[in-house]
Amino acid sequence: MIVSFFLHIYQPENQFDDVLDRIVNESYRPIFRFLNDNPKATLTFNISGVLLELWDKKGYRDLIDTVNTLLKRGQIELTGTAKYHAFLPLIPKSEVERQVMLNFETSKFYFGEFYKPQGFFAPEMSYSPKIAEVAKSFGYKYIVADQIAFNGSLESNPFNSIASIGGVGVDIYFRHKNLSNLIMGANFQNTKLLISTISNYEKEIDNNNQGYALLAMDGETFGHHRVGLENTLFGALTSKKLITVKVQDIKKHISSVREVVPVDSTWASSQKELEEGTPFKLWFNPDNQIHKLQWELTDLAIYVVNEAKSRTLLDSALYSCHYWWASANPWWSIEMIEKGAYGLYLSITASNKASIKTKERALELYQQIITTAFSWQRTGYVREIAKNTSSWKKIPFSIRGKKGEMEALLDLLLQQEKQCIKKREYEQAIRWRDAQYKLKNNLDIYDAVHVIDQLRTTEIFKKYPALVNKYASKLNKISSGQPEK
Repeated sequence: MIVSFFLHIYQPENQFDDVLDRIVNESYRPIFRFLNDNPKATLTFNISGVLLELWDKKGYRDLIDTVNTLLKRGQIELTGTAKYHAFLPLIPKSEVERQVMLNFETSKFYFGEFYKPQGFFAPEMSYSPKIAEVAKSFGYKYIVADQIAFNGSLESNPFNSIASIGGVGVDIYFRHKNLSNLIMGANFQNTKLLISTISNYEKEIDNNNQGYALLAMDGETFGHHRVGLENTLFGALTSKKLITVKVQDIKKHISSVREVVPVDSTWASSQKELEEGTPFKLWFNPDNQIHKLQWELTDLAIYVVNEAKSRTLLDSALYSCHYWWASANPWWSIEMIEKGAYGLYLSITASNKASIKTKERALELYQQIITTAFSWQRTGYVREIAKNTSSWKKIPFSIRGKKGEMEALLDLLLQQEKQCIKKREYEQAIRWRDAQYKLKNNLDIYDAVHVIDQLRTTEIFKKYPALVNKYASKLNKISSGQPEK
């Protein structure tokens, strides 16, 4: 099986200097230093053009020089993207094309002839037919999307062939959601455990030894969000037990091809959201009043902006972050919401095309966004939204699990606890012990990531299906057959 690591790195243009400095020194420099010192390690990056400019302006030119070196070697691959990280499905096609062109021009400026992107990454790994069409028009050979974009379900296996988007002629590679999320959640203490977990998935992915696992996530995960996790990544990139390639090279190893019609989605989309018809819920929720105001202000800005000064302001203000922070799902930041709204407002006031009435409406929308956000914060409505969003988690696994699963899970957790004790891995033993207690007492509703995802990273999880069948059979023998009320 082929493994491809894809790291998306980006910071907004208005990122605080101290925050940027931390990320550079905790994440970016260690990653690029490692790659520079290990010429055989290879992966694919998406680096937003706005971040390249930040590196240049804020004194991190060494990063640009290192990326140049890695590109010259052919060691890494860079994809195209939207320069300012705009959320492409919800803006006009002309704005999508502008963001893509701006990013290409910026990257070309810094990397010259060695910048030859084959693939395209839409911010938030979003997908809509418009994105595929624009990518095709710019000459990109492939795009990346989340596994759920394959057909709206995570039960299917899109990884054992090369997929081509029907009617467009652009390939699409799907991110393995579970494996990627397990890495992002720092479920691997070392490279050995990561490789073991990848091997556990290999049987379900491979088709006659033809299959791939695209492991995609924010690059800032390594070293910044998850301290020390960069060492697990480095070990995987240099391991002889994994065949790691750039995304553009996956096609060299897989001969099977099929045509697909992906569904609208992002790497944050859930199957439930897709079924409800809200694939972009974190950026536009029809029931979210702040989102409605934000997008009315956005549409107004796009309509009136037409000349150089306000045009540049709008390009930057379209970044996706302020819509995301307004989702309260569960992420929330009044500061980020205000920054985004103010950027849009400034682009309108700087436009010669904007009438006095339009500028007054822009100010009104800006003020409504801020007052609504403060009202949500003050009244506790933000917490209410977050609570309702994750209401499914309030159902204990003992109730929502299938017959035999609870008993099988407890059995495996106990085995895992005992193994850790023998190895003197007492902290891990406590982890598995506490998981049993929570499950038995229906306290697992407070866990952000269910213990099954943690257990799945272990070798012992292979026993799970057989144990489920074993306990289900026992329960069937003692069950009265009376359905639960």
